[in-house]
Amino acid sequence: MRAALGFLTRIPVGPHDRGLDRAAPYFPLVGVVVGGIAVATWWVADAALGGFAAAVVAVLTTVIVTGALHEDGLADTADGLWGGSTSQRRLEIMRDSRLGTYGALALGGDLLLRVALLTPLGLADAARVLLAGHVIGRAAPLVLAAWSPRARSDGQGARLGRLRAGGATVAGATVVPVAVLATGWWAPVLVAAAMLPVLALRRAAHRRIGGVTGDVLGAGVALSNLAVAAAIAILAGRDLL
Repeated sequence: MRAALGFLTRIPVGPHDRGLDRAAPYFPLVGVVVGGIAVATWWVADAALGGFAAAVVAVLTTVIVTGALHEDGLADTADGLWGGSTSQRRLEIMRDSRLGTYGALALGGDLLLRVALLTPLGLADAARVLLAGHVIGRAAPLVLAAWSPRARSDGQGARLGRLRAGGATVAGATVVPVAVLATGWWAPVLVAAAMLPVLALRRAAHRRIGGVTGDVLGAGVALSNLAVAAAIAILAGRDLL
C-alpha cells in the first residue's frame, strides 16, 4: 500500500522498495484515499463558496494530490494516438513533454466535464462520484495490463503485469464494496460504464501503437473515472439512488 501511494500520489509515505506488480492490487485503495480527500475539500468549499467553486476545488485537489499523473497520461495518449502517422512516431510523441492540440483538448474536456458533473450535486451524491470514480478508475490500468501487450519494453507500462489471483482479490475487495455502497443495486452499471472507455482505449492503442504504455494506463484511469462520475450523475438526476 505504501508503494502504491508513493507511485500514484504525492503523499509523502517514506521509502518503499516494493515493485509495481506488488503494489498494483492496492491501486483502488489509493482511490479511497484520493476520493476521501476530495470529499473533504468539496464539503469545506461548498459551505464557504457554493457548488461551482466546490466542484472546481475538489477536482483540482485530486490533480494536486496525484501530481496530475493520470491527466498527463490522458494528454500524452491523445497527442500520440492521433498525432502521428506511424506507430513509432506516435510513441515518440507520447514521450514528448510538450502539450499538443489533441492533448490540450482531451485534458480541458476531462476537467470541465468533471466540474460540470459535480456542480449540481449535494454532499451525498458528490461523495458517491468522488469515491466511486477514483476507486473504480484505478482498477482500469489493472484490466488494461491484463488484456494487452506492451507497446514498448521499457517505461511504467512495461512494469505492470497481469495480477495473480490474490492480487485480483485484493483489488476486487475494494472496488466491489465501494460500488455497492455508492449505488446499491446499480453497482453493475458503474462497472459497465468504466469498462466502456477501457475497451475503446484498448482497441485504439492496439490499432495505433500495438499495445499499451504507461500513458495509456493513466488515460484509462482518467476516462473510467469520468465515465463512473457521469453514470452516478445520471442515476442521481433521476432520483434512482
